[in-house]
Amino acid sequence: MSTPRTPTVDEAPGLSLPDLRRGAEAARADAEPFACLVSALGHPDLGRRSLLGTGLRLEWRSTRETSSSGGEGLLGSLRKAAADAFARGAQGLLLMATHEAVAEFESVPVHGDWLDLPRVQLWSVGRVQSAAAGPDAAGWGAPGWGAPGWGAPSAASAAAPELSLDERSGLDPTWHRAAVEQIREAIAAGRLYQLCLTFPVHLKPPTDPAALFAWLMLRHPVDHGAWIHLPGLEVLSASPERFVALRGRQVTARPMKGTRRLTPETAEAAMRDLAGSVKDRAENVMIADLVRNDLGRVCAPGSVRAEALWQIERYASVAQMTSTITGELRAGLDVFDLFAAAFPPGSMTGAPKLEACRMIHELERGPRGLYGGVIGWIDPSGDASFSVVIRTLQVREGRARWDVGGGIVHDSTAAAEWAEAQAKLGPLRDLLGRGALDAPMEG
Repeated sequence: MSTPRTPTVDEAPGLSLPDLRRGAEAARADAEPFACLVSALGHPDLGRRSLLGTGLRLEWRSTRETSSSGGEGLLGSLRKAAADAFARGAQGLLLMATHEAVAEFESVPVHGDWLDLPRVQLWSVGRVQSAAAGPDAAGWGAPGWGAPGWGAPSAASAAAPELSLDERSGLDPTWHRAAVEQIREAIAAGRLYQLCLTFPVHLKPPTDPAALFAWLMLRHPVDHGAWIHLPGLEVLSASPERFVALRGRQVTARPMKGTRRLTPETAEAAMRDLAGSVKDRAENVMIADLVRNDLGRVCAPGSVRAEALWQIERYASVAQMTSTITGELRAGLDVFDLFAAAFPPGSMTGAPKLEACRMIHELERGPRGLYGGVIGWIDPSGDASFSVVIRTLQVREGRARWDVGGGIVHDSTAAAEWAEAQAKLGPLRDLLGRGALDAPMEG
């Protein structure tokens, strides 16, 4: 029997983010699987509507056996699972893919999966509550405790939630410096143009995920937030980056490259510096061009365009440089073709993409898990929105990690790249205390 369709925001205009928060926290308290996707800034063109999906059912996941079938076999399995789910009355699909899922599509080496996390998972959603994005929608608002939006904290959670480093913290500026130099040498030798170098910060699992996600959405609001609770996995994501979106036949990608740390005293100067940075513009346009090529594999000839380059977006602790690429999906293709053509996100690999993935395997010390992968929502209509998994806490089997990284180009310096990584750790720095993540690079 199919689950009755839950009214959308058009049918229930009073639904707001605090309503979704209460539903998500109740589901978490009952240990019920759910997916809550949050546009906490309320940008209708940059984000997606906010929604809470419950009644989750695992439809398909990759295994060692399915990995031998190749990319076409994987896409066929996803399509069949999606069709079966929608035929039963599913109100949406949650698709998650780890960075290591690149090996499902291409012949590149990857590290063993993090704690055996499936590379690709597809979950159907039986009930959806949604609220539209937009500055005038009820419940959206500016960051800050007590502001509208995800909702003011309870008295018990008024202080920043507890989070602490694991003894294996992962901060190693000596390794990072050596890796940056190896990348610069590879670029000079013509092996690649750019590589996204990342590393994990290991943490103890949070004691109160609900309070932590509320804090993230209030202090570091973004348009692609996600709180996902599944058997054996919890994800708290404060990602500002869209991977791809599909509306009808219209495809939009918004790769993000270029970062500056913001403080109240330096914000305006930092944003001007980022906007005028030749290095960051070059880094950004390399990835924008890579995304254009990816979309060209599945979009109508001549339809792929760079709508905007080098836009500066301001967030709570950083400014980001973003470009917008659009295209028209070719007739006969669907969201799964788009996913396969664009995956993994070029902003999290480098260029050329496959050679960058090979060097990531050589340099990085272990798997990324969902970091650098994607979280996607697919409507019954076929419309979809995917985010890049960055600024994200992954919790599994008593372990937790928050990864960070940045794009390395030939004129990068190890000190500057380490400083950028430190800037992206802003949410963690606020939670752990100003000194907890200090690991200065010598020299």
